[in-house]
Amino acid sequence: MSGIATKTIEASIKARPARRRGRPLRNSPDRRADIIRASTVLFLKDGYTNTTLRRIARAADVNVALVHYYFTSKQGLYQEVLNAALKTTFTALKEPQKAPLSVDEIARTLTAPPYKHPGLVHRLSAVNTPPEAREATAAVMRRLSLRLTACIRSLQRLGSVRRDLDAELFTQTCLDLCWSPFRRDQIQSEENKEKAQTPFTKVLLARHVEQNILILTSAATSTPGGSNCTEKRGTQMAPLSATSPKA
Repeated sequence: MSGIATKTIEASIKARPARRRGRPLRNSPDRRADIIRASTVLFLKDGYTNTTLRRIARAADVNVALVHYYFTSKQGLYQEVLNAALKTTFTALKEPQKAPLSVDEIARTLTAPPYKHPGLVHRLSAVNTPPEAREATAAVMRRLSLRLTACIRSLQRLGSVRRDLDAELFTQTCLDLCWSPFRRDQIQSEENKEKAQTPFTKVLLARHVEQNILILTSAATSTPGGSNCTEKRGTQMAPLSATSPKA
């Protein structure tokens, strides 16, 4: 090969932009969803501290550099996992003015993600975690609280929710009532790790959720001293003994 040709090739190579470390090859499939799926399982099951990027990369069958390329850091990936787990809720609360939700629908969009991801509420409310994990969680909860508060204020303007309620405080009430059954269930599961969840404990969780939703909808729509919406609909829950295991 002539010297001129060699110099031309070398110049061409130098002119190419260096491929960013971990960047996928051209035309290779996007592995972001695979990484989020793998990290969701590990983060929600084992927590932030016990989940390493190497474990996530191994579970997703990618290299660690690719995880860094997509999400920059472990904190960034953790925040993305929490956002993805709450995606349906964020979507439902995004534009309440165009399609107003009832309080019952709000409650159900809040309880749907914890049913799908049993460890979600536990991770969102964890306090004994590293600062970067708490920062990621706080950012997600701020986003959720703002969306939920805006939705509640929209319902107050429409007259569907009592206007004497403080929207921000009622937002916290919604989260507390909708998520407390899952928090309690998670605590009991950790205390009885050797015992698998039985059909009865699943029924108990579901009934606890339903009862809290009834309380929430009643509080949102009833007037002080007056009859509430539950009474008007004639809604009544059967006693828990009706679904308890036979002795």
